[in-house]
Amino acid sequence: MANFKDLILLRDCSWRLLVALVVINVSVFSYGWDNSIYSTVQAMNSFQKKFGSYDDTRHKWDFTASDLAILNSMGLPAKSVGAVLGYIFSEFMGRRISYIAMQTVAIAGTAVSDAATSYGQILAGRMLVQCMVGWDNYLAPMFIAEIVPPQIRGAMVVVCVFMHVFGSFLCTIVTNGTKNYPGDASWQDPVLSGFAFPAFTILFCWLIPESPRWLVRKGKKGRAVRWLNTLNGSKPGYGAEQEATLLQAAIDRDMEMKGRWIDLLKGVNRRTMIAVVSGAFNQLTGQSFVSQYGAIFVKSFNRMDPFVYRVISAAITCAGPIVVFTCVDIVGRRPIYSVAGSIATGLLLAIGALGTGHVTGQRADAIIACSAPFAMFYIMSFGSIAAITGAEVPHLRLRDKTSFLVYFTHFVCDFLVTFTYPYLFDAERANLGAKVGFIYGTFGVLAIVWAFFHLPELTGRSLEEVDEMFEERVPVRKFKTWKSSNAHTMVTDLETQVDHSRDSDIEQAESKNSATLHVEDKDSR
Repeated sequence: MANFKDLILLRDCSWRLLVALVVINVSVFSYGWDNSIYSTVQAMNSFQKKFGSYDDTRHKWDFTASDLAILNSMGLPAKSVGAVLGYIFSEFMGRRISYIAMQTVAIAGTAVSDAATSYGQILAGRMLVQCMVGWDNYLAPMFIAEIVPPQIRGAMVVVCVFMHVFGSFLCTIVTNGTKNYPGDASWQDPVLSGFAFPAFTILFCWLIPESPRWLVRKGKKGRAVRWLNTLNGSKPGYGAEQEATLLQAAIDRDMEMKGRWIDLLKGVNRRTMIAVVSGAFNQLTGQSFVSQYGAIFVKSFNRMDPFVYRVISAAITCAGPIVVFTCVDIVGRRPIYSVAGSIATGLLLAIGALGTGHVTGQRADAIIACSAPFAMFYIMSFGSIAAITGAEVPHLRLRDKTSFLVYFTHFVCDFLVTFTYPYLFDAERANLGAKVGFIYGTFGVLAIVWAFFHLPELTGRSLEEVDEMFEERVPVRKFKTWKSSNAHTMVTDLETQVDHSRDSDIEQAESKNSATLHVEDKDSR
């Protein structure tokens, strides 16, 4: 059973593993920064004047519903392209090469965006950046899950989510500071700063490891042993050769070294459904409503500075991954998803209810007050736990294919929500306003009900052990207490036994010292 001591397992991580996680997460930070840049600067007057059109009725520069929908949603097909590239590079060239290659796409997108002088050019720049975002969104959770010990796998995937959120938070501070700069500098300076993060990742790319699981699956056991030693060799009594052999045995047990696409729908395909559905609810519960259109949404009420709102909302959101990080490998996945998801759903329904009828100033303030903490509870449930589930559930032989399918579903649902929001909200279209909360809240209710019956509890399980649990058709309610009796669980034991033995040695040493002191005290009397 997980306990707070498991969070101290970082003490047994080698410096190479810790540094690799830092470099990987800087790239994720860049993803959060870039995502927030465009969703924030589109509310700037200078940006709207540069790339929008003049509204003769309201006598101001602005984006039409169509332009806003295209600007925010066309990046999503680019995300899908990024996921495809991520799959191709990761499957055939390795996780390490894939991570390095996507940084060049980020640099190209930033350059095009900063130099843009027309709507088409800024759209092209954003699509390039979103290509990198899709690539990173596909690769990072899977990569991290493959290289870290099982007890902290959930926490490390949540760190990945936190870096995304933290990148968005710092970006909102920067854009709030540059919003009053004269001319195009107000939006160009934040965009230009995006060069720093992919440049850092490329500079320190030599510290990024290759996934030992990927190497074993590709028949490169020797290299896998070397990387296992590099990543875990600092643990007393750790045997890299033994773990590589167990990983190989887990793959050989499935007979076929390479999974086929059709295998996603064969046999025990419950895990494919779990991964895909959790990825769908990740978007259908309305994250784009806040992340992509938060500033525009608040600006429409004319009650507070939308950039100040973005800073406040992002700061509150940062608390979500921190809470999940400290609890996910102790409390478990299911309780966090259910509790935080229920609160997020309640806030969405409250926004919808407050938007019904005439929206007074007090109602508008209440709507804004509900939307600010929504993102935090969303991240804790539909965001973080969905990311962990997508990283843990895929079959060992089908990890790349399942991850690609999950993120393709993720992007399709993201496109659906992002493209339709301007038409649903705009006064000249569906004119739902804040009542869109009813739509996203309904999906939240469905997500909570689905999780109760289908979301598995995988805390502390190795990826090989997860394979066995699904093959044995273990019911969801028994996932937490199920025990393995074959070699699959040995991977978990191997990765954790040195930590438990270390704690045991410490306790024995303390007992011995206590006994010695007791004897000395007795002699002195």
